Amino acid sequence: MKHILYIGIIFFSLFISCTSNKEKQDDSRVKIISKEFRNPPDKARPGAFWCWLNGNISRKSITRDLREMNDKGMRRAEIWDVAAVNNPDNYIPAGPAFMSDSSVAMIKHALKEGKKYDIEIGMVGSSGWNAGGPWVTLRFASKALFYSERFIKGPVKKTIELPFPEVPDKCPKDKEGMPVYYKEVAVLAIPYNNQEKTLSNTESIIDLTSQFSDGQLKADLPKGNWLLMRFVSSNTGQKLIVPSPNSGGLFIDFLDPDATKKHLMHFIKRLGIKKGQSKGEGGLAYIEFDSMELDEGTPWTHSMPEIFKKRRGYELIKYLPVLAGWRIEDQTEKFLYDWEKTISDRLIFSHYTTGRKLLKKYNIDLVAEAGGPGPPVWDTCPVDALKALGNVTIPRGEFWIQHRHIFLVKEIASAAHIYGKDIVDAESFTTWRRWKDTPYSLKPIVDRAFCEGLNRVTFHTFANTNPKDSLPGRTYHAGVDINPAVTWWEKSKPFMDYLSRCSYILQKGSFVADACYFYGDQAPNFYPAHHVVPEKPLLDGLDEGYDYDVVNTDVILNRMSVENNKIVLPDGLSYSVMVLPDQNHMPPEVLQKLEKMVREGATIIGKKPVTVPGLDEHARGNTELSNIADKMWTGLDGEDVKTNHYGKGRVIHGLSATEVLLNDGIIRDFSHTKSPDLDFIHRQFEDGDAYFIRNKTEQTFSGECSFRVTGMYSELWDPSTGKQTRITDFSEKEGMTTMNLDLPPHGTVFVVFTDNKRTSQPTRDRIALDIASKQKIEGPWKVTFPEGWGAPAETTFDSLISWTDSDIQGIRYFSGTTTYHKNISIPEEAISNNDEIYISLGKVCDVAEVYVNGTSAGILWKKPFRTDISDLVEPGTNQLKIEVVNCWVNRLTGDMRSKPENRFCRTNQPYITSDDMGFDNWAEGGNETFRLQTSGLLGPVNILYSKN
Repeated sequence: MKHILYIGIIFFSLFISCTSNKEKQDDSRVKIISKEFRNPPDKARPGAFWCWLNGNISRKSITRDLREMNDKGMRRAEIWDVAAVNNPDNYIPAGPAFMSDSSVAMIKHALKEGKKYDIEIGMVGSSGWNAGGPWVTLRFASKALFYSERFIKGPVKKTIELPFPEVPDKCPKDKEGMPVYYKEVAVLAIPYNNQEKTLSNTESIIDLTSQFSDGQLKADLPKGNWLLMRFVSSNTGQKLIVPSPNSGGLFIDFLDPDATKKHLMHFIKRLGIKKGQSKGEGGLAYIEFDSMELDEGTPWTHSMPEIFKKRRGYELIKYLPVLAGWRIEDQTEKFLYDWEKTISDRLIFSHYTTGRKLLKKYNIDLVAEAGGPGPPVWDTCPVDALKALGNVTIPRGEFWIQHRHIFLVKEIASAAHIYGKDIVDAESFTTWRRWKDTPYSLKPIVDRAFCEGLNRVTFHTFANTNPKDSLPGRTYHAGVDINPAVTWWEKSKPFMDYLSRCSYILQKGSFVADACYFYGDQAPNFYPAHHVVPEKPLLDGLDEGYDYDVVNTDVILNRMSVENNKIVLPDGLSYSVMVLPDQNHMPPEVLQKLEKMVREGATIIGKKPVTVPGLDEHARGNTELSNIADKMWTGLDGEDVKTNHYGKGRVIHGLSATEVLLNDGIIRDFSHTKSPDLDFIHRQFEDGDAYFIRNKTEQTFSGECSFRVTGMYSELWDPSTGKQTRITDFSEKEGMTTMNLDLPPHGTVFVVFTDNKRTSQPTRDRIALDIASKQKIEGPWKVTFPEGWGAPAETTFDSLISWTDSDIQGIRYFSGTTTYHKNISIPEEAISNNDEIYISLGKVCDVAEVYVNGTSAGILWKKPFRTDISDLVEPGTNQLKIEVVNCWVNRLTGDMRSKPENRFCRTNQPYITSDDMGFDNWAEGGNETFRLQTSGLLGPVNILYSKN
């Protein structure tokens, strides 16, 4: 009996030990995430396009910029040799040519200093953008297809001279005006009987290419009216966009993989980077290709007929007239579909896949805006954006501040999710307006991007600074200004930390979505169309309480499978339903895969496809498509019959995605009970979940929020401070955890669920403070200003006003940091009777730092402008100092209203105040009335006593 008892004790001890170890392991995982959330790793920290304007740079300024970036919490700098588009009086002198010996020496210095200051260095793959340079020869430069026409009447049998096609003026030409580089493609004779440029088929087209040489055609044509078309491939002559003055060069041929290889090898050889080196050993972390903006002709490369035949299975030559505006009955759209798909596939392979694979050999990443934006991409060079983004190392999008509503994040995030990439990058805060944005005005914009899937910020732009240039100094003509010349730069670290904490959590685990949307197979293909969306793009038929990814043919065919009635990807993502596009065509191979997936348990929602989009073996493909579609959509009319059970899965037509999910018992992932509106994104970890919640409005939110999580402990993680608290007041019901949340205007929070009860965490039932009492701080205030900027050294404000309301011109137009001084009295009983003491500044324009008795209580950059001073105040008299920073707008406005000799600022940019200034007005310097911007500490200032 004793033996049995002894054995039992041993087993019990082992059980307790194992359980304890598991809890310690779980706690350790949570602690790691928790600790890194407070101080995020470099991978999550923001970077910037680092503009070397006009190529004008110095070793001293390189070191200074990198040191400043490190100090403020940035960890990436992307060298961008680019023109100073506005440069009055040669304010920024021209530097050396990009990638010349002098330029390379500066880049190598930046790489060395980047290691010293823990800044990852990347570089844009050209001066200006996109890809090219003076080293690009005509053989490897961008090409297009051009044609000429000549009418003749048959019968005819003689030698005829055909005119050379007209090519762009910028196409490199010899002394005789002929292109230096060109290749004959084809000569065709087309029967011409009307002005409609329409043929019933291609059989009547006669290929005369073999009878043409040196501009002469040995014509032998029957009776009739004929149009002779001579097709030639030559260079477009398109040069780099806004390169520095001594740089430039031609675009590469984006459809030729050898052109991409030669271009990238130029950088690698010039910088002395060796194959197989460890990551970062050579200093260069990545090369970036920006948005591709081609502007001339029909894209072409020297082997295009062979490429087309290999990909599409039929000859291209007799369809060339379609590219010149001709129509072939019942074939035009099908051919154009094949043509655009070929261009897309070729571009992706030649430029992005080839570039990524080459750079990988040197442990360099390829970052690219491979999915746009830019109308030239859509019009001239069609591309399947998701596939292009999936074929680079790090996909990058772009979002703007207000102007044009360009917001390209959801597409980039979807590409990253479906191709198994953990970084979603974006060229962030692009704008035409200058020097009027603050961390708080930027916050709701980037918060929207976070909710669309962004998890790494790349500022556009950080102009290289030179103190000798005065202030605000150098700036690129587009993009928010982020550099040491910005008035609030010295107080920017909390904003950088906020971006880093958000990015860190949103890089962890996997994105949670209930639906995926197949956006079709055509090219060009973007989501959303044209990327011009004023609000977060939603999927038709899917409630805001659910989320989704966009998928393409490549992922369906090569990465999707079905497990337990879920559509799954190899990286752990899964979807409950797939929504089909509102179109009647589909490639048969896509429907074959969908049929297999449905048989295995998938649910798809959409109407029946009825035709094959391309021209190759169209009849056979249509028969195959119809046979499969008829079985899958058997009996479905979308009204009386909406569901067809097929194998283990279903095909549904006539119900929305939300209706299907709710019918299946899949409740909304997130919901809330009151206005104003909230937005969310959900990430799932191995041992927990995190929801990022944002208040979309300028109103305070206070209400119930419900999350599709149960059986876990909940915590609130504040990305602005890193503070984490346990929530004790929550309920669980019907698969949801519900709690009260309080969010200030444009406030955000992470709601984290974990299976580990972290008792060491402080507890709080709500975010809002429980204010027991408050003490109002009245005037007067002593206010001091820095020397040399037109304002008096010291003045007194009897009450808190905007500086723009001052009668003193130097204060009204002041920009920079002003300090408010006041002694405040704190009763001893107020300290002893309360748990926490806060100071609330009320309204601040724009950033403030509070000091109590000489010690900083924190930098305040967003609403509510409030900070904890519990550990700093003493009973009795306390010294209060508040530094307040505004933007450059007011001083620049004052300068514009002053004679040149009375101005304080210097910069290369004309000053623009409009929120939505277009390029044309910008180029003219802006003719608007200059507007002052409310500035200073406006209050009311209160001491808040809390018993939380």
